[in-house]
Amino acid sequence: MPKISILPEDLRGKIAAGEVIERPASVIKELLENAFDAKASLIRVELQKGGLSKISVYDNGEGITAEDLKLCYLPFATSKIKKVEDLFNLKSYGFRGEALSSIAQVSRLKIVSKSKEEDLAQEIYVEFGKEKIFKPTHFNEGTLVVVEDLFANLPARRAFLKSTKVESSKNLELIRILMLTHPEVAFEVLMDGKRVYHWRGGSLKELLIYLFDLKEKSLWEITHENSLYKVHLILSGPEETFSHSKNLFFMVNKRAIRDEKLNRVFFSLLKKFYGALGFPGGIVHIEVLPSMVDFNVHPAKWEVRFRKESELYQCLEEALGLLFEKRRKSFYPEKRSQPSDHRVREDLPLEYKVSEGLSPTKGVVFEDRLRKTLLEVEEDFKILGSFKEAYILVEKEDNLFIVDHHALSERVCYDFLRKRASLTMTQSLLIPMIIKLTPEMMENLDAKLEILTQVGFELEPFGREELLVKGAPSEFAEDLKEALESLLMLPIFSKEEAKEAFIRELACLLARKKGNVLSEEEKRFLIKKMFSESLDSCPHGRPLFIRITLMELEKKLKRIL
Repeated sequence: MPKISILPEDLRGKIAAGEVIERPASVIKELLENAFDAKASLIRVELQKGGLSKISVYDNGEGITAEDLKLCYLPFATSKIKKVEDLFNLKSYGFRGEALSSIAQVSRLKIVSKSKEEDLAQEIYVEFGKEKIFKPTHFNEGTLVVVEDLFANLPARRAFLKSTKVESSKNLELIRILMLTHPEVAFEVLMDGKRVYHWRGGSLKELLIYLFDLKEKSLWEITHENSLYKVHLILSGPEETFSHSKNLFFMVNKRAIRDEKLNRVFFSLLKKFYGALGFPGGIVHIEVLPSMVDFNVHPAKWEVRFRKESELYQCLEEALGLLFEKRRKSFYPEKRSQPSDHRVREDLPLEYKVSEGLSPTKGVVFEDRLRKTLLEVEEDFKILGSFKEAYILVEKEDNLFIVDHHALSERVCYDFLRKRASLTMTQSLLIPMIIKLTPEMMENLDAKLEILTQVGFELEPFGREELLVKGAPSEFAEDLKEALESLLMLPIFSKEEAKEAFIRELACLLARKKGNVLSEEEKRFLIKKMFSESLDSCPHGRPLFIRITLMELEKKLKRIL
């Protein structure tokens, strides 16, 4: 008997479905893209229990004929392509013929539709891949798709999903992305009976303001093109940035994409203009001839391949340059005026107070007694100066130490924080701050809130996707929002691991940064700590210094053989 066998049809269907339908958000994506292909001007989405119990999507588009409705849930059934060449000239969202087939394999699927070509509406009901009902029915226009009991026949897949709260957040994130691809389409979104969004249609800029509470005056816009690509940018300026890139979206020919290579290139281009300020919110929309881009790369069609990438990257760089030239006079906001904040994303100033904790003022604050003690201690090293406001040059015996002052400062903060049960006393905010939560932030949110409370934050949930910040440690007198968002993005496992991760992140946020100008007293304090406590690495494991011996130096200079 051969070891290789042909898999049965139901198993093949479940495997194929697993590639396309990962979670409820995958279902929503496929259904909304079908609605766009149907030229809908109104879409209504209803979700129950994070989409696991029920997903309902209605659109007022062209509708499906009775003949097509009979075929639409079958594998590789599509109206979008007919031949191989069509794959390289795509003008629709769907084309693989897998979406409804995959959904039908892992759920109870009902579709009601009335085609504009026919007088009667039709209804089909498919239960885990098997057609159960097909009948005429009453329906005014468009298509209604109802998906219930998702993954009920795949308990192993269902067990890998996140909590209802996290899945709901991922659903809303996906819906927002797809709304941005068609801002002219009216949307109504309900979750567990409560209306979340009610958008009547409008411009892309208006929709960005509606979804993300961006200020209109902070949004910068430009369109630029070369011989192959046309780029439309709507980005928030340096005065309104985020500690993460979750509010920056990419589209190609009105199709939302998540392409790692494109992200890396664009983020590197942003550094030149946003420096240490973080990421803008907004849209990067790329238009290109369908024949110059391949969407048939990923089963869920998130990734793309461009034929001539270098021309695209050049177009993006030119567009950013023109955008900032256009707004040159308003480019440098007040928070950029400090020379220490202008290169890399290292958010907060070092705030030392050696004997009692970390002071909310910049620079090193010494108690008189400790300062006197430190100055009286005989030093066996000599500070020669700094290089690029990032490295301290130290002479000790026959050795030259090149010390990374950010890494050393981070290690000193880290050791200090580990010895304390909590930070300084919580300082109440005069005006509470609201943090918008991403799906990553919402994962294990209760555990994160417990740990953040232990280290001095006063937080409470506010609505479905927001957090109210009522107090914070005094160390976070500046950039509180960015610091807290960064902490909430950390993955959580056990409480011990979580607390350790939080302390590492806090130390990094509080430490002196590349570009910060250190006083001579501060340099001496850091170097004394390094030598007296034999510190050699930062909390992340990177070395604190490079040591060059006199012999090594003289060999390099060929003074000795």
